[in-house]
Amino acid sequence: MAQSYIIKNGLIYTPDLRTVIGVDVESGTFNGRVPFGAHFIDDEVFSECPYENVSLPDSIEKLGNNLFSGSKNLKSIKLPSYIDELPSYMLSNCTSLVKVTMPTQILGFGEGLFNGCTSLEEIPFRAGVEEIPENFCSGCTSVKSLVIPNGVTKINSCAAAFCTSLKAIVLPATLEYLADDAFKGCVAIQNIRVDGDNEKFFVKDDGCLYEKTATGEKLKVAVSGAIQQDVSFYSENVDEVSADPFFTNEDNDEVDDTFSAEVEATAEEENSLSDAVNDILNEEKSRSEVCSDVSVSVSELEMLSTTMEALSDNTQTTKSSAVTEDELACLSMGSDTPESISELGVESADKDKIDSKTSILMSSAQFSKVIDCKPEDEPTASGELYVIAENTVKDGFGVETFTPKLELCCKTFAHIQNFRRVILLKGLPLNNEEFVQFYYHFMASKNVILACNAKGPSSMSDYAKTVCEQSRISLDRNELADQRKRISIKNDMLIKLVIQDIYEA
Repeated sequence: MAQSYIIKNGLIYTPDLRTVIGVDVESGTFNGRVPFGAHFIDDEVFSECPYENVSLPDSIEKLGNNLFSGSKNLKSIKLPSYIDELPSYMLSNCTSLVKVTMPTQILGFGEGLFNGCTSLEEIPFRAGVEEIPENFCSGCTSVKSLVIPNGVTKINSCAAAFCTSLKAIVLPATLEYLADDAFKGCVAIQNIRVDGDNEKFFVKDDGCLYEKTATGEKLKVAVSGAIQQDVSFYSENVDEVSADPFFTNEDNDEVDDTFSAEVEATAEEENSLSDAVNDILNEEKSRSEVCSDVSVSVSELEMLSTTMEALSDNTQTTKSSAVTEDELACLSMGSDTPESISELGVESADKDKIDSKTSILMSSAQFSKVIDCKPEDEPTASGELYVIAENTVKDGFGVETFTPKLELCCKTFAHIQNFRRVILLKGLPLNNEEFVQFYYHFMASKNVILACNAKGPSSMSDYAKTVCEQSRISLDRNELADQRKRISIKNDMLIKLVIQDIYEA
C-alpha cells in the first residue's frame, strides 16, 4: 500500500504537501516554524503542544478548529497575513499566551477563540468583524480594556464573561445587539463608553449601560462607577472575652444529629471546648484553600453600599451612624480610619480596621455585630471570621443580639485560631443578584460559619442552603464528619463551617 502521508521538517503532511495533518513528535525536529508552501492545517494539529512560539506561513489559506487548544506553554503565535477567518476555539486555554500577530483584516471570529487565555492582556481585534461570538474571550482574566471596533453589530452570550480584571469597555455606533450575559462576571468594570451615534445603547449618569427598548430602558451592564453615597454601619460594642472562655469538656456519649454532633478536643489544645460550645459547634471545615483573583473596585463598593442600604429594612436596634466622606475615603484607600470607627466595637488603637468590603456586608444585613478579639499569638493571614446567623434574640433589656451560645462559640473559636475579629451578620439580601455576585467573590477566600436552625442538611432552610452555596460551604457528610474532629486544632486552613444554633430561653 502506498504511503498516505509524508514527514518533513518534523511535520506530517498529506502526499501533495498541501495540508499539515500532524506533528512528528518522536523526531523532535519541529522548531515551531511551519515552512512556506502548506495551504491548510488540520483540526487540533498543535493542541496541547509543548512549543512556546509558533509561526504560520502566509501560504496558509485555512486553519482547523481547536488548532492550539490547551497548549499551556504557548506564549506567542504569528498567524498567516492573508487569512480572513479564525476558527472556533483555536487558541482556547492557551494560558501562557501573551502575543498574537494577527492578519490585517478579519471577517469572522470563531466561537471561544480566546476562551481561557488568562495571560493575554489585549484582545487583537481587526477591522471587518461584524459579530463577536459566544465565549469569544471569556475567562481572559488579564484583559483590562476592550475596544470593540466599528462595524461590529452583535455581541453574543458570554462573549467576554468572567474577564475579572476588565475595567473599561468602548462600544461602537454600529452595535445593535448585546446579550444580557455578554459581560457576566466582569466585576471590576468601572467605565463604559458608547459612540454617540449609537441609537440603541447609552450610558446614564450612574455609569451603567442601558438599552432602549419598546417598553422603556433596560439595564444591560452594571458597573462600579455609581455616584458616591454615604455608607451606614450597624454594629454594637462588645465586652471583652471572659478571663477564660474554656470550660472542662465532659464526655458526652449521646448520638447527636449532624449539626449538633460533639466536637472532641485534642491534646494539642491546653483547654477543651465548653459544653455550650459542643452544643453549637458542628461539623464542616473546608480543608482546601479557595483561590480567587476577583477584585471589587472602590467605586463598585460605593454603589453596592447604596443599593444594599436601600434594600435592607435597617430597623435593628443597635447603633447606626452615617460615615462621613473622610471616613469613606479612609476606608477606600485602606488608610487608618478615624477614631469614630470605635463605634463599630473596634478599639481605635487597632491597626487592622474594618475594610470597606466588610462594611458592605454590615450595611446590607438586617442586623450585625462585631466582636473584637485579642489573639495571644500573631493573627493568621485571614484574621477575620464571618458568621452568618439565622437567629437573634432579645436580651434582658429587650435589645436584639445574637444567641449567647453562638457568641461564646465564636469567641472560643477565635481564641483557638488567633482571629482578631468576628463579624456576625443576620438577614443578608441573598435574593438580590448584584449583592450575591459581590458576596460570592468576596467570601471565596474568607473564613465563614453558617449558624442555622437545622439539625442536618435535609432540614435546612432555603436561605441557609443559599448561604452555603454562595460561601463555598460543602454539605458532604464525610467532609462534615472529618472537619468535626479537627475543628479545635490551630491551623492556617480556610474555615467553611455549619453549626447548629437553636436558642432555648
